[in-house]
Amino acid sequence: MSEKLHRKELRRPDEFQAIAGGALEWMLARQKAFLLGLGAVVAAGLATWGFIAFAESRELRAGNALDEAIALEVRPIAGEGYAPPGTETFPNREERTKVALAALAKVRADVPSTRAAKTALAQQGFVKLKASDFGGAAQALNDYLSQSKKGEALRAFAVEALGYALEGQGKLDEAKSAFARLGDEGVPQRAAFQQARLALLQGKPDAKQLLEQVAKDYPKDPVALEAQQRVEIAALPPPPPPGAQASATDAAPKKDARPQKPLAKKK
Repeated sequence: MSEKLHRKELRRPDEFQAIAGGALEWMLARQKAFLLGLGAVVAAGLATWGFIAFAESRELRAGNALDEAIALEVRPIAGEGYAPPGTETFPNREERTKVALAALAKVRADVPSTRAAKTALAQQGFVKLKASDFGGAAQALNDYLSQSKKGEALRAFAVEALGYALEGQGKLDEAKSAFARLGDEGVPQRAAFQQARLALLQGKPDAKQLLEQVAKDYPKDPVALEAQQRVEIAALPPPPPPGAQASATDAAPKKDARPQKPLAKKK
């Protein structure tokens, strides 16, 4: 979803609204002055148009470079699943991650101060999170959030990914604070679910109640199903401690699979 949103945003030209007005009699009475002024306005307009055209062209090139970098993230791995004949593949996931991160870094270096460069920074965080580089992911996502404005398409995804990155480092209190920020990004249902999920992870006594409340408050949102699944998992009996099953098996009487021959009677 994030990919579709930022691609559409990168290709959408800025919207301008021209407001014109004036009295026809005033222009006729001051025709010479008006024409001189009009010439200056046209010159300024052409300069502005040239700058806008250059900026849009730069954004378009940046968007194309970002698309190519993102395509690397989903290029198949050799031997994993089906790849159409002639499809380029990576030998392993580590190589794919390395190449994708390098391509995203190049976008940021080649076209700084563009929307594509800022999006590439967020994508770096997502790729590192997927590769379990939790520290690197948290750094990239924090940098993106400090540079982006509230309401931008990727912010909610970046905030939630930041929470997971902090959780991956074992910083549960910081993760909880990050997930709480989802409410400020317009997705309070995700904030409530993540708070309840962390409570369950930490063994809090009210975790099940919090999850049930999420399902009750947001019944039509996909988060309700996620919460209900966690409730069902929490209701399962805890698994036996490691080695318990093996010990029970060892303690059970062993049966000889081969039938014993009856002893021969002595004559």
